[in-house]
Amino acid sequence: MRDIQTTLLGNATADPIERTQTEGVPSASVRIAVTGSYFNTTTGDFADRKTEFITVFARRSLARNLLVSVRKGQPLVVTGRLSTSEWTGEDETPRHSLNIQAESIGHDLTYGTATFSKPLRDRDTPNIDPQTATVISSQPAEEGGDEEASPDEVVEGSYAPVF
Repeated sequence: MRDIQTTLLGNATADPIERTQTEGVPSASVRIAVTGSYFNTTTGDFADRKTEFITVFARRSLARNLLVSVRKGQPLVVTGRLSTSEWTGEDETPRHSLNIQAESIGHDLTYGTATFSKPLRDRDTPNIDPQTATVISSQPAEEGGDEEASPDEVVEGSYAPVF
């Protein structure tokens, strides 16, 4: 089966919303507004087309990063699979919406700057003693030594993850 892959440029209409999945997979959604423009030869100026609103769905790590990174009004670039939804509203009128199952979401740097940072993975997060705020070592002792490393052994200094 073939899907309609597309890329959209638009603005977030609200902060992303965390969604609940039955299988426990993290997911989120955000609505974006897309307003195209065209050159009007009658007026000799650019004019806006009708604004389209698209719901963007994200899953797993993309959803977690979307929830932390995107805020209302920010310009976004979204790439993913285009689809539609149709249903009947409470007032018995037929309704429809455009949706994208996102594969990639980013800020549109045409309108501003951004700073990228990778989130720590669980295995890269240190075990910190809540009383002293020092890092607790979980590294085994070097081979050949008589002592075994205690999981409660405190390592002095600060933690700096390596990527």
